[in-house]
Amino acid sequence: MSTNIKFMLLIKSFLKYLLAEKGYSELTVSEYERDLDLLNRYLIEVMKFTTDQITIDQIGRFEISEFLNDQILENNNSPATRNRKLYSIRSFFKFAVSMDYLTINPTDQIGASKTEIRSEPIYMKLTEAKAYVTTIESSDSKNMERDLAIVKLFLYGGLRVSELVGLDLNDLDFEDSSIKFFGKGNKERYVPLHPDVIEAIYNYLPHRSLIQPKDENEASALFRSNRGTRLGVRSVQMMVKKFAKLSNIRDADRITPHKLRHTFATMLYRQTKDLRVLQELLGHSSISTTQIYTHTDKEDRKDAISELPVL
Repeated sequence: MSTNIKFMLLIKSFLKYLLAEKGYSELTVSEYERDLDLLNRYLIEVMKFTTDQITIDQIGRFEISEFLNDQILENNNSPATRNRKLYSIRSFFKFAVSMDYLTINPTDQIGASKTEIRSEPIYMKLTEAKAYVTTIESSDSKNMERDLAIVKLFLYGGLRVSELVGLDLNDLDFEDSSIKFFGKGNKERYVPLHPDVIEAIYNYLPHRSLIQPKDENEASALFRSNRGTRLGVRSVQMMVKKFAKLSNIRDADRITPHKLRHTFATMLYRQTKDLRVLQELLGHSSISTTQIYTHTDKEDRKDAISELPVL
């Protein structure tokens, strides 16, 4: 057993393992890569390890704990974000153990942070969602049709931003009015599309065809940047926030693609009261995750009180 294999070399092996053997999507693997790269930079910049000389046996529980704690104390990460990074690092060291580079996983004794429990997720009310869409429709942006199709996919389909940017044109079935793709955890997702989304995508496609793809690998992407590449997560995040601010809606600074997903889920649950359907559409592995959307029952309680007779 060799314990002195270089950290970065083993990371490359781990990422290939996730792609080839675990079947994870490239977007998911890039999240693991980003978290491990942050750890590597922390070891060099804060722990003063020698650049490119870090071996797997040099990284123990202390170094990992310090990194994770500083994500909260110094970088203002939420407990949930810190826990996600812990999961990425734990998976990496579990791989190292399975490959006989280590006998003990140094993360086994590192616990998760207590996450904040929010009484209800941030979402847009119906009037705000309409104002938001109107703001995009009335904008003079040359990407208006693309941005409108993206936002309507969020609001009517509840996609994650990583799922949206990963969509290919052939993931759409116009005859069935649906999309089928592999979402988080490499699970196949089937999402019916509202007629309003279909119309928005149809209106966008002529504009898409005017953008020459950078290469064959980019040609399949549903949403293209003006440079002919697949539209990135950061570009979508910036676009979503820009129109939130322009529409002057409540909590505009906090509106993200994930908040648009919350808006979809909130509206759908209010309409159907069916957690199982919502769980399937959101791609949640556990219905306990979906239960945060029962906060909309608060509105029903208000309606019930307002209907009481006057005494």
